Amino acid sequence: MKYTYAYKTSDGTRHEATMVAKSRDEVFAELRKRGIKAIKVVAADGSKANGEVHGVRKRTVAIIVAAVSIIVAIFVNSVTKRSDLFVTEFANARRQVIGDAAIIEKGIRNGWSDVFALEGERFLASFAIPGVKAGQRNTSEKEFAAALENTCVVADNDSLEARQIKAMVEGMKNEARRYIAAGGSIIEYGKRLTERQDAEIAVYNRVKADIENARETMTEAAFMTYWEKRNDELRNLGIKTVGLEQD
Repeated sequence: MKYTYAYKTSDGTRHEATMVAKSRDEVFAELRKRGIKAIKVVAADGSKANGEVHGVRKRTVAIIVAAVSIIVAIFVNSVTKRSDLFVTEFANARRQVIGDAAIIEKGIRNGWSDVFALEGERFLASFAIPGVKAGQRNTSEKEFAAALENTCVVADNDSLEARQIKAMVEGMKNEARRYIAAGGSIIEYGKRLTERQDAEIAVYNRVKADIENARETMTEAAFMTYWEKRNDELRNLGIKTVGLEQD
């Protein structure tokens, strides 16, 4: 099958070319050998694969718990039984939402208010996506407790994005219930959420700064390899990746 791929040179000029291959994976592999990082690959049938997030769909759900534990150990100074529980269950619950970028951005801004009826669930949704700054919410202990007594039901007309965020919030509820059963409190749990989110944001910002510095000192081929390697580290933690075009 013929594929058309797009890429940018170091001066920012966009180029397009074609390649005959058995699959998109083969296209990406061949381009990596040539030191080219495709920003888009389009097959003859019209399907697309974005080079910046190649492989994320397969790995997003399977977040590496051991790596997450290391990040928590660095940024959260706690070794209690509740901490261990927090790391394991929390890591399994959270990931990047895959879908329409505009829908996801809106959900992050408004706490997914069109998905969740309960304030406690909106509070959890604010912390569901790793590395994304949580919105400020005035959630009471009573509202949070009410959310723990409720179960999110996936409706037939729910969007892909809504299904994912509901699954994450339910996973976080299970973690919260066990955390509290082990002796923690709702307020303490909320503090842990903030610590966790701040740690992930710090990791993202550090990797982003490293990539920006590498861009200035490496050849294009070496930089693309480095960029992909550092983004793989973020993907393994469930944290958003750093794009080729910086904001």
